[in-house]
Amino acid sequence: MKGLKITLWICALSCLLGFICAALPWPVITTFYHWSGIQPPTAEPTTVFLLRLCLATFGMIGIFFVILARKPLNYGAMLLLAAYGLICFGIFYLVGGIRYGLPVLVYSRKAMFSVVLGALILIFRKKAIETSTT
Repeated sequence: MKGLKITLWICALSCLLGFICAALPWPVITTFYHWSGIQPPTAEPTTVFLLRLCLATFGMIGIFFVILARKPLNYGAMLLLAAYGLICFGIFYLVGGIRYGLPVLVYSRKAMFSVVLGALILIFRKKAIETSTT
């Protein structure tokens, strides 16, 4: 149970960072793009809005993980959604990074992070259910 909670809190904190990033000034965001070796998007209002909206959505997903982390065994089906969602996100991230020719370091870390955490949730969920039923 402890491993499951730690994994869920890691997911929660990682996603909650989206709220902070959504509030960053545009020059800071473009600096991050330059640092990653990616051409930053133009500062068109639609682009800025959609990027901030996506970051805020990650923050909302972080709230979902906070709810799961507090009492994980009360949300059995939601744990499966979280685990498989992370695994699918990691795979989509990997395929998208390859498809659009991004530098490997930009997408590989997040893709592996998501797949590993999703797999850990599945493993720890099974162990927690086994120990709670005995």
